[in-house]
Formats: sequence, structure tokens, C-alpha cells
Amino acid sequence: MSSGPTLRGKIIAATCICAALVLCFAVLVAIDRRPRTHDGRVFAYSAAMASEINGRIVRILVRNEERVSKGAPLIQIDPVPYEMQLRQARAQVAALKAQIALTGRQVTSQGSGAQAAENQVQKAREMLTNAQDTRRRLEPLVGPGYVTQQQLDDARTNEASALASLNALIKNAAQAHEAVGDTESLQAQLAGAEASEALAARNLDLTTLRAPFDGVVVGLGIAEGTFALSGRPIFSLIKSDAWYAIADFRETELPRIAVGDPATVWTMAQSDRPFYGRVESLGTGVESTDQDGPGLPKVGRDLNWVVVAQRFPVWIRLDNPPADALHVGMTASVKVRHVGTR
Repeated sequence: MSSGPTLRGKIIAATCICAALVLCFAVLVAIDRRPRTHDGRVFAYSAAMASEINGRIVRILVRNEERVSKGAPLIQIDPVPYEMQLRQARAQVAALKAQIALTGRQVTSQGSGAQAAENQVQKAREMLTNAQDTRRRLEPLVGPGYVTQQQLDDARTNEASALASLNALIKNAAQAHEAVGDTESLQAQLAGAEASEALAARNLDLTTLRAPFDGVVVGLGIAEGTFALSGRPIFSLIKSDAWYAIADFRETELPRIAVGDPATVWTMAQSDRPFYGRVESLGTGVESTDQDGPGLPKVGRDLNWVVVAQRFPVWIRLDNPPADALHVGMTASVKVRHVGTR
């Protein structure tokens, strides 16, 4: 009589063990096909907003947590010094243009004088040629008595005078050509002045700090009168048109995650509200205690008595989440469904 219940108990126990094993196997299969982690956080790109110029801040046009559109004015720096620099640069450009115009007229006049000197040289050459021809004709006529010696001497004197006049005019023509100037150096100065004018105009435009993209203002903690230094951040602007969940998955799960896989994300703030997205990238490397790599994300492994699988960041791009639902740094849980599995 006592053997019956004992056998029945053994059968029940064996059945329960088998059911537990089957359930464990099913859970493992489900986890294997749909990797999940609670080690995630919400992320969005941001930019540290800094002025490119120095100056006193005269107006702050935004406030913390305000949403702004691309190109919206954020900060106004005192424009007066930069307006004066622009006026000075424009005056320099105008002065050089006027000087170039005046020099151009002088060059034209000098060129005309040089041409006139060349014309005189040509006439002097013709007069010298005539004097030489006259002297050559008279020389054979002195012996027979057709001309007097005085006439030949006068011809020789005219030839010497024409030669001296030609030499003087040639020298004058050379000096006239050397006196002809140009505007090349002034043109080079004008190019530099125009570049200074463009830089001054750019600096004046930079007195208004504008939003480079649609975003949310955070970390604003200054008032009017603060002196802005070039390159020193004033506040940050979170890029609000692209939200991500960065989840750390064990390296053993990476083979079951691929770019493009659909993912579901929950935040600790709203655990009953899922957000949907797709895997955009898988971490290529992380820093470890054995080998450091510059710029690699750090993911710690705390247990030292067993070998713990390393974790790698997986980026999930969220599909158009509500604007007020997410905040950078929120804790997130992520489940990935590998394409081809159910």
C-alpha cells in the first residue's frame, strides 16, 4: 500500500522537473532570439554654444529649456566696436580706390608724354639723316670748286648739331618711359583692404549668436553684461530632431543583433510607454583594463572571480518620439528583435 503514493510522487516530481526544463529552454530560446538589456540610456547630440568673437553680452534672447529653430538669434554681443571696425575698413577701401583712379590718370598722362618724346626722337633721327646726306653730297664737290669749304663746314656743323639733339632726345625719352608708373602695388593693397572689410563685416554678423540647428537650450547661467570670450562655451544646445537609445549588450549577444533590426525602448520614467526604433550601429570597440584605445567608450566589468562577458554599446535611432517624452541621460531598457525571428 505504501509503494503507490511513492511511485505517484516520483512521477509528479519527474513531470515537474521536465516541465521546468522545458520552460527554462523556452526562456533561453526567447532571450537568445530577442536580446534585451536594462543597461541603456537616452542620448541626443548637442553643441556647446560659444561666440567666435570677444565682446560684452547686451541681450540674451532665450531661456533655459526653450526650443529654438535653426537660425534663431540666441545671444547679442555689443555690435558698436565691430560697426566702427567695418566703417574703418570701408574707408580704407574707398581711399585706395580713389588713389588708384588718380594714379591711373597720372599713368595715362605719363604714357602720353613718353609717346611724345618718342615722336621727337623719330624726327631728330630724320633730321640727322638729312644732315648726313647733305654732308656726303657736298664733300666731293669741294675739290672741283662747285661748293665752298664754308658750305661743307656748315653741313658738318649741322650734322653734329643734329646728332647731339638726337642723343639728348633719346635720353629724355628713356627718362619719360621710366617715369611711367603703374597701379599694381595699389591693386594689391586694395585686395588686402577688401579682405579686411569682408572680415569686419563677418565679425559684425557674428555679434548675433544663432542656433545652428533645431534644438533645446540647456545650461544657460549668465545675465546681460557678461563678457563673452571667443571659443568659451556659454551654454549648450541639444539637437532635438534625432534621439537615440544607447544600450550595452553582452558580447555573446552581438551575433544576434544587426544594423536595421527593430528595437523597442522603455524608459524608467514611463515604463508602460514603449518607443520604437531601429539599430543604427554596433560598438566596434571599448576600452579594457588590458589594452586602452584612445577615444573608446569605457564599460566596466566589476566581478573578478569569474570571466564576465564584455558589453558593447548598440545605438538605436528612435522613430519620431514625442518632443516632451525624452531627456538626455534617461535610464532605458532595450529589446532587439533580430530580423527573421519571431
